[in-house]
Amino acid sequence: MKLSSIAILAVGVPTIVQAGGFASSCAQVFLGGTWINALCKNSAGTYIPTARDLNAEIGNANGLLVRRSSGYASVCRDCSLTTVGLFKCSCPRINRYQAASINLNNFLSNRNGILTWD
Repeated sequence: MKLSSIAILAVGVPTIVQAGGFASSCAQVFLGGTWINALCKNSAGTYIPTARDLNAEIGNANGLLVRRSSGYASVCRDCSLTTVGLFKCSCPRINRYQAASINLNNFLSNRNGILTWD
């Protein structure tokens, strides 16, 4: 009984709406200041411009980039974004800077052409 209920729910979920994995359905992804910008495909197949402020969702915790925090930009430097959604910076830990990264595909989604946090 539970198995059939799950199967019915899964049928109604469009493939464009998935948790994380924004990079697979977005193009021309780039970093503009603290904002990630992209063209993301909606359910009609049209690419829509969208953006999210990474500084509002990502922070620095003892040299690591962490989610559900904020303010990495005030302490981290030399930040970049790879084509597969890996966000990298050099962040302070005690008295030195160290390499830090976070995979945005783990919690940034394309919801019908709009970047959203999961």
